[in-house]
Amino acid sequence: MLQCKLCQANDCFSAIFSNPDAILPMVTATGKNINDLGDFDACTLHPGTDYALLYLNGAPIFIGLCVPSSCQKEDLSVLADALTKMAEQNPIPGSPNPKGAIHFPNKEPAKVTTGHVFGFIGFGLFWMCFIIGLFVEYTSLFGTQLNYTPDMSDAQKDKALVNSKGLLGKIFLSFSPSRNLKKMFYSPQKDDDYLTVLNGIRVISMYFVILGHAAGIMVNGGATNIVDTFSIISTWWVILIGTGFYSVDTFFFLSAFLATYLMIGKFYGKRMFNIPMIYLHRLIRVWPTILLLTLFIITFFVFMGSGPVWLPFAEREAANCRESWWVNLLFITSWYHSAPCISQLWYLANEMTFFIFVPLIVLAYLNSKMIGYLIVGFANVISIILPFIFSHVRGHGISILTTPAQEYVPEIYNYPYTRTGSYFVGVLFGILYFEWNKSRTDPSYQVTIGAKIYNTIKNSTVLCYICIVMGGLVMLFFILFPRIELKDISQRTIGQIPSDFFNAFHRSLFVTGMATFLAPMMIGRMTLLKDLFGGKLWAPWAKVTFMSFLIHIHVLGWFFAKSKASIYIDGPANIFGSLATFLVTVLVSIPFALMFESPILQFERLVLFPPKARPALVKKELLEKYQINETDESELTRDDKEFPHKMH
Repeated sequence: MLQCKLCQANDCFSAIFSNPDAILPMVTATGKNINDLGDFDACTLHPGTDYALLYLNGAPIFIGLCVPSSCQKEDLSVLADALTKMAEQNPIPGSPNPKGAIHFPNKEPAKVTTGHVFGFIGFGLFWMCFIIGLFVEYTSLFGTQLNYTPDMSDAQKDKALVNSKGLLGKIFLSFSPSRNLKKMFYSPQKDDDYLTVLNGIRVISMYFVILGHAAGIMVNGGATNIVDTFSIISTWWVILIGTGFYSVDTFFFLSAFLATYLMIGKFYGKRMFNIPMIYLHRLIRVWPTILLLTLFIITFFVFMGSGPVWLPFAEREAANCRESWWVNLLFITSWYHSAPCISQLWYLANEMTFFIFVPLIVLAYLNSKMIGYLIVGFANVISIILPFIFSHVRGHGISILTTPAQEYVPEIYNYPYTRTGSYFVGVLFGILYFEWNKSRTDPSYQVTIGAKIYNTIKNSTVLCYICIVMGGLVMLFFILFPRIELKDISQRTIGQIPSDFFNAFHRSLFVTGMATFLAPMMIGRMTLLKDLFGGKLWAPWAKVTFMSFLIHIHVLGWFFAKSKASIYIDGPANIFGSLATFLVTVLVSIPFALMFESPILQFERLVLFPPKARPALVKKELLEKYQINETDESELTRDDKEFPHKMH
């Protein structure tokens, strides 16, 4: 007899046999393998059946079930318990203590809690500031009516607008989305501003970061060939995916380079400056943005999608942020491995740790060039020694894809003291580039190391080509070299000592290759490449790379976790999926930057650096330095006004 006693006593199981017409839809719409979501629409549209997701909470393992509509969670608990036992007997790396669970997408919509209501009200008040900001910009609200003359530039019009408003008007004006959007896309470039080449590098690096993360998120979104995904590691596609690991080093290098170069330029001629204020500015630069994004994930994110795996994914992200939101504000994400909120902020935690040393190095350099160079040299030596020691003692290989991730990630990839290499190389090149740039107007700097290096390159076309070729080959070498180990991940190909040297040097040498590659473009040579990487098209998108970095994991999650069908992962699928996500991330970053980042930056300047508080002597020096009229002070270059914005 087909119907067992358990089935007869249980409405859920007995319903399978009481409705023969539903048996075929239940069989065809149920997943046949691990991570097979089945056919969500076919199951939910058929009368008498409903969709249930059997999943392992804390690991990317699930299967779609089409069951009778009378089934409840309790009826399927035996399946969840069986999945928990399977996970206990076969531990999943990186997923401690996962539990089996059942989720009915159509029966369990996201619940609106009291916390959500307060969040909605809070963001509603925040968004009201944007509406008021629009009225302030285009009316005489909180100020006087303006009459622009035809010969006024955009910068002059903006300055006149700000000056026409009272304090309250200036505050609301900082929230105006149209004004902030114009600032974002209006990017004046001077002919001798060679640092624009960094814009293209930032945007391209951001894509490779997304490419590197796409595969992991696609697995969480329902990859039917989850076991076969390891085979991608042995293909040539992994070379492109692995480039994302060095993109993080690129961002470390760029952040250190700009921080050092701009800070030296800002405080040149001073033997002491307000270091605590620099730290305060950096905290104001990131704390409100991170906090607002965290609140957005806790309140709104869960309501932005639907589908079989969406709610478990979104609720897990919100729960992580409720539990560990404070970790990001203390910048200890790289040390905290339990329930990370916005997990990619381990990068920012490290970058903030490294940044602590930059003002001290700049202060030492401004008082004594020799002491400054000795400190930077010592930091670069330490950044090589520490990874070597950790790699040798713990027996790490050369790639995160071959070494057990639970050991390699914290010890070689995440911890700040093993990731300093690319950052302090950036500090060194920031000093060298300042010396060259200063030598253009100050003959006494012609004898400095940076001036000699860059001027030698600038005066020789052959050296320019050598820098481009050699720098490109160095970067390509470190991207391709791990391929030796990835041909067969079951065994080590490279010995321990060579692996230790690779882990010690590869990050520093990669960004050194990048600096060498960029050197001719950053001194005005190689015009074609300079225009390619430094064109105006890159500028607005480069401005939102910080926001793109903050949100890209959740954009990827939204893109794949709300899917109603399983996907098949291979190299091309990963490439195309990451391209689509990159485009969506960049576009979504614009409103997020307008909502969170831009108002905070302007509000900070208004509170900490009000125009009337600027000493007259300093103001006069700045106006003379940049050769501008007093009525057009808004044209001050990056060294003064844009210094805070360009730090990331």
